[in-house]
Amino acid sequence: MSRTRHYFTDRSGGVSQGIYESLNLRLHCDDDPDNIRENYRRLSVKIGCSRFVLGNQEHTDNILHVDGSYAKRDIFDPVSYVADGLITHEPELALVVFTADCVPVLLQGPGVVAAVHAGWRGTAKGIAAKAVREMDCDPARVRAWIGPSIGVCCYEVGDEVRDAMRGLMGRDAEPFFSERRIDLKGLNRRQLELAGVEQINVSPICTCCSHTQYWSHRYTHGSRGTQAGIIILGRDEE
Repeated sequence: MSRTRHYFTDRSGGVSQGIYESLNLRLHCDDDPDNIRENYRRLSVKIGCSRFVLGNQEHTDNILHVDGSYAKRDIFDPVSYVADGLITHEPELALVVFTADCVPVLLQGPGVVAAVHAGWRGTAKGIAAKAVREMDCDPARVRAWIGPSIGVCCYEVGDEVRDAMRGLMGRDAEPFFSERRIDLKGLNRRQLELAGVEQINVSPICTCCSHTQYWSHRYTHGSRGTQAGIIILGRDEE
């Protein structure tokens, strides 16, 4: 029997070189495909699971309910869906969302897990709270982990971002604005709280400040790999 487990990867432990050094999990880039395959092989050993279901992210609030039929045989196999959130009731299936400043949110409920990619557009659409609703369980029994992502210290934005957050959350968004910056992790935490989630763990790590340990799109101006948030439902929690 196994228990549910979750992971937030960083840059260490892989074989990629140059700007992708070393555990690059980004598929659509000019990194050597053999290096990327090896990175996923090493990751599968670390997490004890080789059945990967990957988010295909376009900053939507699309959430896909998946089972083992979605697992990749080869990591480069194309997918037919667009999803920034994944939910499963099937154990030993690794749900993977990719980030390089955006917020990874991992959720565990009774017999169900979810992985969510929340950039500012997804946050403005309430994707994390939507995932909680689609898990179809008592939100008070859901645990949430908000992983390393860009902090309010580094995330300067324009008026359109603030207006989008106000459009969804109204006054609840205001405490997360600081001059020209926003607290993207804080906004997602608050959305989860409003959805009824009580157990929320938030990483203090800013990926932009910690750009030698994590990839940061903002710091590198897009020349980078990606890290991942991963959650796997345990067999004893079906």
